[in-house]
Amino acid sequence: MGQIIDHMLLGKSILVVDDEPKIQHIISKYLERAKVPENRIVFASNGQEALQKMRNQDFGLVIMDIVMPKANGLQVVKALKAETRTRSIPLILISGNLHAKLVKVAVILGVKNILSKPFTYDSFMQRVCDTLKITV
Repeated sequence: MGQIIDHMLLGKSILVVDDEPKIQHIISKYLERAKVPENRIVFASNGQEALQKMRNQDFGLVIMDIVMPKANGLQVVKALKAETRTRSIPLILISGNLHAKLVKVAVILGVKNILSKPFTYDSFMQRVCDTLKITV
């Protein structure tokens, strides 16, 4: 699985954006279990930090919480979609509070994969595969 994910990322890293260290850790462990090298997983704890990291590095996948301080996930998605260089980065949004309004805004912004917390390894990896268009 890891080689397939690595191939689909075109040598780029994965950016994990969540203000909860526990969720960052879980996602990291899930990605490592799928054989994604630890050095290819980059973390940000809020939307501002995520945008800064994306100015300095190209990512092949962004996994991001919706509700965060200093620019929430939807604000970051808007900023990414406004820039030619970042508008096509595959995104997975995650949230423990999925409301119809949030989902509607995310869909309008072009987000196709949203995952509700808590999630299992299997549901997480299914979203990663769907987002990267990997069939298993």
